[in-house]
Amino acid sequence: MSRKILSKLNPFRRKDRGEQAALMSAISDPLLAVDIHNAPLFYNSKFNLLVDDKEIGKRRLWKVIVDHEVVQGYQAALSEGRSTSIKAVQFHTATGTMFFLVTISPLRRSNGKIYGALGVFHDVTELKQAEQMRIDFVANVSHELRTPLTSIKGYTDTLMEDFVAGRPMEEKFIHAIARNTSRLMNLVEDLLDLSSLEAGSVLQKIELETEDITNRIVRQLQSSSGGKKHTVVFQIDSSVVFADPRRLEQVLVNLLDNAFKYTPPGGQITIKWSAPNQDSVELRISDKGPGIPLEHQARLFERFYRVDKARSRESGGTGLGLAIVKHIMQRHGGSVWIESTPGGGATFVCQFPMK
Repeated sequence: MSRKILSKLNPFRRKDRGEQAALMSAISDPLLAVDIHNAPLFYNSKFNLLVDDKEIGKRRLWKVIVDHEVVQGYQAALSEGRSTSIKAVQFHTATGTMFFLVTISPLRRSNGKIYGALGVFHDVTELKQAEQMRIDFVANVSHELRTPLTSIKGYTDTLMEDFVAGRPMEEKFIHAIARNTSRLMNLVEDLLDLSSLEAGSVLQKIELETEDITNRIVRQLQSSSGGKKHTVVFQIDSSVVFADPRRLEQVLVNLLDNAFKYTPPGGQITIKWSAPNQDSVELRISDKGPGIPLEHQARLFERFYRVDKARSRESGGTGLGLAIVKHIMQRHGGSVWIESTPGGGATFVCQFPMK
């Protein structure tokens, strides 16, 4: 905080108390100043909301703030005249856990004598969450890469041993290497796609025939569904959609691939295109799978989030498909959501703007 603001907050200057209160309330960061006896000198409304304590003015510092490092920072300012910055101090508030960068500085009179200490609490919750997301992302990618790489290395080592020993090479080992290599390639392609979408890649939106593009993707997936003989029902109430062809194909592939995987053999999958209003076109893909419990639905479109981790990996999924769908819909100015009850299947709904 600048010296100019600190001077305005100094209660020993001849400033109108109403002006001081208005100034402190206008500052977006929570503020708390204490005197040399650790009693609050002043605080703004933002700090009051942070600690939710109606008795702040009657308490000592260590009763208001329980974080030991912050209390030590105030003591260093009062006794040594030293400023301190403390990163990622955690507060539990009515709206959830928040993190603050706390900067504590001594307050001095015109003769240089310390009469108090001021703490400024800068909200870094979003930065902390972003950092945690990055850490989780790296951990997830590392895990997803390690699994197929471990298999490839194991089978390759076995094949090399067989070759050196003059034994015939097992065909199943070669197939396993090929399968895990494809899994790695799919993961890398999905990561690149996600990165491109998050970077704001330009879409080439044109008018597309909904029936043509849907039929093509269905035929493609049916040929690789392992003979499950699903019944696919089409309801085409809107013949066109305004979208990027490549990105729309990705949406259809990811959502239909999930439907084919989780619908039991011989089950029904319904694909419906409609125009619920004059401003949008809606795609609904419904399956007859096990459904998704409510507690998982809010996180379903997160990167690498899986409801059934073991089953998803067995089916060869990367854990990025629904995250890609979400980002594609956002880039189109549309939205995606799920409607599901356990045991009642799942319906994924994509809403595209008309233009």
